[in-house]
Amino acid sequence: WLSVPLAEELLAELEQYTLEAPDSFWGGSSCARFRWAVNVGRWMPQGGAEGEEFKMLLSLLPFEEQEQVMQYRALPDKKRTLIGRLLSLRACAQALGDPAYDQIQIGRTKGKKPFLHSPLPGSLPNFNFNISHDGSWVVLASDCLYLVGVDVSAPQRERGEHEDETWFQDMTSVLTENERECIKGGKTHQERYAIFQRIWSAKEAVSKAVGSGLSFGFERMEVTLPESENGFGNMVLSAIGWPRSDVEKPPGKRSRMNFSSLLANLQGEQRGQGGGTERGDQPPRPAPEKTGEAQHKPSRVDLHIDHWLRSDWIVEQQEFTGGSWVTVALGPVYDAVDADGIFKTTFRLPGLGGPTNVEGLMAKAQTEASRHWIPEAQGFQQLAVDALAPQKVRGELAALKARLLTAAAGV
Repeated sequence: WLSVPLAEELLAELEQYTLEAPDSFWGGSSCARFRWAVNVGRWMPQGGAEGEEFKMLLSLLPFEEQEQVMQYRALPDKKRTLIGRLLSLRACAQALGDPAYDQIQIGRTKGKKPFLHSPLPGSLPNFNFNISHDGSWVVLASDCLYLVGVDVSAPQRERGEHEDETWFQDMTSVLTENERECIKGGKTHQERYAIFQRIWSAKEAVSKAVGSGLSFGFERMEVTLPESENGFGNMVLSAIGWPRSDVEKPPGKRSRMNFSSLLANLQGEQRGQGGGTERGDQPPRPAPEKTGEAQHKPSRVDLHIDHWLRSDWIVEQQEFTGGSWVTVALGPVYDAVDADGIFKTTFRLPGLGGPTNVEGLMAKAQTEASRHWIPEAQGFQQLAVDALAPQKVRGELAALKARLLTAAAGV
């Protein structure tokens, strides 16, 4: 990947950064590798988009973004867009150690990837993030060193679509022959669509990571899913109370893969996300957010681009309870596509390769921060909507919800 002199130069540059976001209102210090999920299907703000709760959260966005949220006709679309924007702001604020959103400026690449334009976190040289939403879920993934993309793909029933296979013919142009055969190996249309979800989600995550989106060319990529582990995933699903009687044990190597990661307790609300005040009218620091621990670690898929195996990319997937698949892709910073030339200027280490490239430098590392150089597989945290409110609004939001609840109860 690099000559010895260049490797030594990169090592010296890497060791300049602590890779720690500062301790702040949002929580303790971290390397800002956030994996967050919000179930917007369970968020029912009183009065919908015209209610006080929705409007209070909407007011946290810049005016032009407020208009973008409200241009959608359907409430679910408004909710998904608003929560996506708030997740972005919270990730940037937490990376900066800033309890407020006022100073944060978010830009977008020509391919519509959002990025922190300013201010930049001094200890996180390549901080970037990505958002996705589909069905009931809005998700965010971020990284301090590598390009990151995320995509969530919901099952047809959650998208309000008929569970049929009319989609297959429309998508053949962006699937390779191996991928089409993999999908056809499914026993039921639900299983075939789930295999498609994984393939499509992986391609989306990679294209979003580099910043180009659909223009990257999905036909250039081929995704190989892991082998099934004797139907173990179905056994786990049944054990947690979600039977999958419609899914039979898959035949062959490229059939439906193991359910390697599930979000346990993902339907529960986070505790300690608001309410109460201390030191006058200042809201308390939120309680630590609990991870919705997965039953197993996320599974990794293989990625080929232009027929070449890209081992410098890490592409990991897990299934949420309910049948949505989420993919996180981490890749080399030098793969970034930036037609406008602004996104790349936010990287202090623009020539950094992927995790497997950097792994070779670990033996010579002499800094504690090197433990963050290679990302570990991690599940998603489920955040309550209240957790997206910054410090100055957290108490006001809690008071508003308490008043609305009291009024609804007729007390």
